[in-house]
Amino acid sequence: MKRFKILVAALGVSLVAMLALAPVAQAQQAPGQAIGDPLFVDAAGEATITLTGSGWIPGQLALVGCNASNYEELVAGGSDDCDLGSLQFAEADADGNFTADYTLDIDADGRCIGIGAGAGFAEQGGGFCVGVGAPIAPPGVANTGAESGMIVVIGIAVLAAGALVVGMTRRRAFVS
Repeated sequence: MKRFKILVAALGVSLVAMLALAPVAQAQQAPGQAIGDPLFVDAAGEATITLTGSGWIPGQLALVGCNASNYEELVAGGSDDCDLGSLQFAEADADGNFTADYTLDIDADGRCIGIGAGAGFAEQGGGFCVGVGAPIAPPGVANTGAESGMIVVIGIAVLAAGALVVGMTRRRAFVS
């Protein structure tokens, strides 16, 4: 009976840990998705990228070339690092989908296109980065890694429960 109580306590601790590691809901609008064609160009220079997106706020979108060469720089620099002289507009349909062609000069390290939607084009943001010679890897899921933490907690709880079951069955085998 004592072992059963320990098993139940271990499972309770793992449940509390899973809930504690669950990500907190965000009140802000989730970023829309955008992909470009081509994903990369062979050499630096002017190129036209066909952007296709989904999950955007319906209505007008702002597209602007930025001085960033990867997604981290694009996020860090924000709109202050973008060339407002290259501002273009696209239209997201009622489902939040859009397609637009955008021409920009791509440096040897690549170049990013910033995308803004909503009131003042500031409610929802995102972008697409064009690489030279290879695609620029997008950042990982914008999360805290809670899923991997939960997998570890669940794994430890299952391992502990298995150890308790094996320990209880071995002792009974010796007693019988």
